[in-house]
Amino acid sequence: MVDHALSRTAAAEPATGLWPWLVAHRAVLGDIGFVLVLSVAHGFDLSIGEHPPWMDWWWPLLVSVPATAMLVLRRRMPWTVLLVMLVVTVALTLLELYIGGLNLAILIAIYSVCVRGSLTVSVVAASLAMIFPVAQMIVYELTPVESFLRITGGVVNLVMVVGWARAMQVGRRRAAQLEQTLTMLDEARDQLAADAAAVERARIAREFHDIVSHNLSVVALRAGVARALIDRDQEHARQTLQELEQSSRGALGEMRNLLNALRDRNAAGQDPMDWQPTPGLDGVDALVHSVRGGQVEWRFERRGQIRELGSGVEVTAYRIVQEAMTNVLKHAGSGRARVLLDYGASALRIEVTNHLGAGEVPPVSHFSGHGLIGLRERVALLGGTLTAHPILNGFHLEAVLPCAENSDLA
Repeated sequence: MVDHALSRTAAAEPATGLWPWLVAHRAVLGDIGFVLVLSVAHGFDLSIGEHPPWMDWWWPLLVSVPATAMLVLRRRMPWTVLLVMLVVTVALTLLELYIGGLNLAILIAIYSVCVRGSLTVSVVAASLAMIFPVAQMIVYELTPVESFLRITGGVVNLVMVVGWARAMQVGRRRAAQLEQTLTMLDEARDQLAADAAAVERARIAREFHDIVSHNLSVVALRAGVARALIDRDQEHARQTLQELEQSSRGALGEMRNLLNALRDRNAAGQDPMDWQPTPGLDGVDALVHSVRGGQVEWRFERRGQIRELGSGVEVTAYRIVQEAMTNVLKHAGSGRARVLLDYGASALRIEVTNHLGAGEVPPVSHFSGHGLIGLRERVALLGGTLTAHPILNGFHLEAVLPCAENSDLA
């Protein structure tokens, strides 16, 4: 995306040098070149052709050359150029003077009008241009056959020019639409990239939230147990501190892997998130064991046909249990808690329920901040449901995640 932005910036910068200038002004330079060639050819024809004895051969050049030079302005003032061409050509024809290449200049002027106007404008311009062959019929007293051929030739030329102009108009319109479509596609691609980055940042933020919240809660729990036992049971306190050290090292390892993923996601063509196993339901046992020993009595149950589910369901289920346990540790000083994994035929049901100890006041909500929102997003992505609500002297969370019926049995 950065390379694309740089290329667009470079393309927007004006190029310098002779060749870029020639390319930018090629249309005007082409018109000037055409006018010069037509004027030289016109002058050469007049010098060697017949002309009235009462007029020098070069006199028509004083009118026809300036009229031809008007073609340089055909892109800015097409109607003015066409009318000047018609007036000069008809005037020279009435005076029975040589018109040279002015008939070709008239066709170019008609094209300039038609390529910028509607079909009605094209018909009006072509009808006005027929004044020239009609004037020739009158001045030179052509026979009926010659008049028919002259009119037919003029109509054919005008139809070709008008058709060419209309085709160019359609082509330019399609090119503009294509350019607009490409621009919209570029914007959509950039927006998709930005959305993907935002989704990835949200996912990593949820990972950080889950890891840090859970492990800090475990650290706080273990530290409180060690402090309470340091005087009465030093051996138990030492074991608790060792578990605290292990939990801290594990949390640091997970955070280090996530930070590596942020720093270089494409190093050696491999996602750094693949460097560690993805957490799944097989890690729930260790998760529950890590919080045992505190004032909350934990119980973990599995029901149904235990099997390996898809990685998406496994990770989401693990994070749900981790987040729910973290909130129990935060808000429940003592009491009982149960984690249940019910493997159904087509869905996995997760329940985390806790009951407070005697004398404790239940909090307004176990979930604060973005915890419950993050869980709902994870569950919604899999097409599941999540409910979380207080119960009598406690809190209950239940999530149902769809899973395949033909999952491998454990």
